[in-house]
Amino acid sequence: MTRFRGYRLHYTDLQAMESMCREADEFPAFFTPPSDDALFIDCGANIGVMMLECKRRWPQAKIVCFEPDPFAFAALQRNVDVNDLPGVRCIEAAVSDREGQATFYGALAATADGRGNSLNAGWAQRPGSTTQTVACRQLSKVIGDRQVDFLKLDIEGSEEAVLGEITDQLPQIQAIYVEVHETPATLAENSVEAITQQLNAAGFTVDAQQRAYEFALPPHLAQWQAAARPTQTQLLCWR
Repeated sequence: MTRFRGYRLHYTDLQAMESMCREADEFPAFFTPPSDDALFIDCGANIGVMMLECKRRWPQAKIVCFEPDPFAFAALQRNVDVNDLPGVRCIEAAVSDREGQATFYGALAATADGRGNSLNAGWAQRPGSTTQTVACRQLSKVIGDRQVDFLKLDIEGSEEAVLGEITDQLPQIQAIYVEVHETPATLAENSVEAITQQLNAAGFTVDAQQRAYEFALPPHLAQWQAAARPTQTQLLCWR
């Protein structure tokens, strides 16, 4: 356990936690909600660093967190409970373009660095990775007819499919942060170009920023990174 923004923060892996805390310093810097009780949806919440950052800035915010990794989810729920945070709903599921169950790939253990875990085998099935069956939820059914102030999608290679599933509800969303995960082998199913076209068509201004931090991926993925040539691009999207 450590402290983050005055909150108690439980985590599964020290390096992953430190990386997420560094990223929080500038996220979401491009967006200010219109009211203190804004609705945030955090897809790929991990242990809840972004959730805690939002609660520090906007204590009355309502936040829905999705996290399929059972070990990260346990830490996420604990961080909500030990800090006695109102208005936060945690869902142990992966957002997907379909309901049901699916295979989840990656580093799955109580003390694992789970950055990079994904439903997308092309992104997360690597030497030494394990699998687990997890629940999947369609984001459209959670959004319903509600207005969403901010949507975060950091779901390791499934961004294009999920945005396609909520096409009809994109007009209800005011700002989106998408971290697009690409490799040459997965461009046909998930690409910055296709996602930018989706978001432009829905009326968003999109600013693409290459994510090249030295801590963007765990050290144990260095060999895979050299072979697969992955890229991570941040799309900052607003109206």
